Amino acid sequence: MNVAALLFGVGLSAALCGLASPASAFEREWHLGAGAGVSSGNGLKLSPAVAAYAAYGLSDVFDARVEVTARGYHIGSEQNPNALSAMAGVAYKVDVLRWVPWAGVYAGYLVFLDEPRPELSFARRDLALGLGLGLDYGFSRNWGAGVTLRFDNSLTSSSTSTFDALLRAEYRWGW
Repeated sequence: MNVAALLFGVGLSAALCGLASPASAFEREWHLGAGAGVSSGNGLKLSPAVAAYAAYGLSDVFDARVEVTARGYHIGSEQNPNALSAMAGVAYKVDVLRWVPWAGVYAGYLVFLDEPRPELSFARRDLALGLGLGLDYGFSRNWGAGVTLRFDNSLTSSSTSTFDALLRAEYRWGW
C-alpha cells in the first residue's frame, strides 16, 4: 500500500469532517400552536375538538407543555356534554430531523360545562392524568405542523376517559 495515498486519504477525511456544520438543538425554544380534530369518550360518539397549546424547550429532549382542549361531545343526535380540559405536562422528544416524534405525560383538570346526562357516570369537575403521543414536522425553523393523540383519564370517576386526535400547527421562536 502506498503510504502517500494513505496519508492523503486520512488528511482528506479529516478535512471533510471539519467542514460539517455544527448541529444545534431546539432548547430554550417556545412553541405556540392550535389544533383541531376529533374526540371520543366512554359512551360518547366521535365529536369535534379544538385545542390551544404552549410549550417551552427545557433541554434538547424535554419540553414543558400546557394544553387547553374544548370538546363538544355527542350522544345520539344530541350534543351533550361540552367539556373543557386544561393539562400541563412534560414531553420527551427525539429532535434530530425535520420529523420530531414525542411522548408526554400530563396532569390537569377536566370540566363538563353542561350538567352531564344521568346515564353517564361523569363527574362534573375532576382531576385527570393524560398520556400524549405526537409526530411533528418542521417546515422551517419557525413553523411546524403535526398530529397528536392524547388519552385522559379522570382520577375520581373511573368511567371518565377521553381520547383526542388532533391535527396541529405551531409557531416557534426564541432559539
